[in-house]
Amino acid sequence: MLALVLIAMVLAGLPGIYLARQQARADAITQMELQMQIITQDIEKQFFHLKEVSLALEAAFRSSFNPSLHFKNDQALDQFEDELIPHVKEILHLMRPMSIWLVFNAQHVDGDHTISFFARNQNGLYTRSAEYSISQKDLYHPSMHWWTQAIEKGETWTTPYYWPDWDMNVISFSKAIFVDSLLIGCLGSDFNFDRLSHYLDTIQVFNTGQILLLDDQNNLVYPRNASNQLHQIPQVWLDSTVKNNDKIILTQAEMDGQSSALAFERLKNGWLLVLVVAQDEIFQNVYLLIRALSFVLLGGFGVALFLALYISKYITMPISALLNSFRKATDGDLSIRVDISSNDEMQELGDHFNLMMNSMENSFKKLEIAQKKLTIEKERAQESDQLKSSFLENLSHEIRTPLMAIVGFSELMADPQSSSTERQHFFEHIADNSNKLVRFIEDTLLFSQLEKGQAQVNKENIMAREVLRSLQEKFEKRRKKEKPDLFFRVLNDNCEIQLYTDPKLLERLIGYLLDNAFKFTDSGGVTLICRKTPYHYEISVSDSGIGIPDGKTDLVFKKFYKLAESNDKIYDGAGIGLTNAREIVLLLGGTIELSSTYGEGTTVTVALPLDKQQTVLNND
Repeated sequence: MLALVLIAMVLAGLPGIYLARQQARADAITQMELQMQIITQDIEKQFFHLKEVSLALEAAFRSSFNPSLHFKNDQALDQFEDELIPHVKEILHLMRPMSIWLVFNAQHVDGDHTISFFARNQNGLYTRSAEYSISQKDLYHPSMHWWTQAIEKGETWTTPYYWPDWDMNVISFSKAIFVDSLLIGCLGSDFNFDRLSHYLDTIQVFNTGQILLLDDQNNLVYPRNASNQLHQIPQVWLDSTVKNNDKIILTQAEMDGQSSALAFERLKNGWLLVLVVAQDEIFQNVYLLIRALSFVLLGGFGVALFLALYISKYITMPISALLNSFRKATDGDLSIRVDISSNDEMQELGDHFNLMMNSMENSFKKLEIAQKKLTIEKERAQESDQLKSSFLENLSHEIRTPLMAIVGFSELMADPQSSSTERQHFFEHIADNSNKLVRFIEDTLLFSQLEKGQAQVNKENIMAREVLRSLQEKFEKRRKKEKPDLFFRVLNDNCEIQLYTDPKLLERLIGYLLDNAFKFTDSGGVTLICRKTPYHYEISVSDSGIGIPDGKTDLVFKKFYKLAESNDKIYDGAGIGLTNAREIVLLLGGTIELSSTYGEGTTVTVALPLDKQQTVLNND
């Protein structure tokens, strides 16, 4: 009897401790791998965007460059650069990189031939760099590796280097362009490595966690650890990751005086991300679990030994039956039950055993049902992702920018490390871009209705001043948020009038005029004036913006027409705002006039007719 009790305790306790230990270790390693995947995904997004910008530039370049024509002389290459610049600006407008550049091979045509735009703050305000000749550069200097390595390898990623003109450390992706084995030049893009370093510095990776980033030659690019000391990864471990595709290495050798666990992730550009954590930290819960289970096992063993010695001769048969049932349950037979009728504690123990097995069997059945539900939900989620991807692929370029912003800031909000202030900031960006998307869709639908003559006009008696007050509050908030240095005033004290018109169309009409005025004004301000004549109610919107060149004032009312963009300013929009405004005015029976002085500002005046159903209210 005593032997059976001892065997039962060993069989039930040690496998449980071992399995619990293995599962706890696996959970700790999984947590480490998930941390690595999250960091890797964030880094890959930045690297992928850098390469995507260069590929877009390459496509625009290859579609228009002819070596025999454009390498003919210096003037021909200058003319090609002028033709390519609008395509470069379109890439900048859509993709918003920090920089984009194309450097021609000076061996073919002498002279300064480069195209380079950059926005240090990545705020959409791009500056054109001065042109230079590659032959004037020291190609052996580390900052020129983007040229020499791209020509040697076809394309390359540089390790971080300091660029004094921008006062920052940058990483460059460059690609050599060959046409019929002829080297045309190199193109590429940069991003701010200091921002990536700051991001890696702020990541919480365990108390003893250390992050390392190595290039494709296993040279250290970024080190960060608790002591800010430079870490050296032994070459044998790096060789093991390449040979065996290991993701986790548990070292017995000591690093920083303790055994460590290393997680590796290979980036798509060949660089290696390494996470080093002390084993004592990631397996801390494992050690606590083993200690607790060991105490439980030893305590249970002592109690069982005492009881077996004291009452073994009275309950040998019931214990044997119960022990056999335990063994079968341990082997996975959850249907096993015991039948003990001794009218004592053994019967009660048998009854509780049966209750335990009933509970376990029910739990496993529920677990199977939950697993099936999870499988179904996973399939639904995958199907939803496929539909989402299909939908995104069919969006036009006019809604791509706000939609990408919404997705990007939504992902940032999901970061558990974000502060409440950051989340509020992300939410405001999401709301702004959502409103932009809604306004664009509403403008497009209204444009379609107006063009087909299907727009509905629902006239009613309204107070004009109420419409103006609503717009004044809306655009005052916009001014404070986007351009606080501008002034915005509404002069309508002597023009409170009751109109018989469509209030929604009137608000959309004035909104289009104010939106254009704010968009093209960077200094000075915007003024809205209303006045009453014997036959009309007039509304004028004036600004001190960029104005319209002579001969082009009539073109702004044409659908999809947009003024030419300058080198350092990009204006968004689909070119239908003033088109919709003109059609609304005509629908309401009014007129619209535009006057502008290039470089000084623009004034748009709308005149709506008065009729017998309108009453003037004078408060003078």
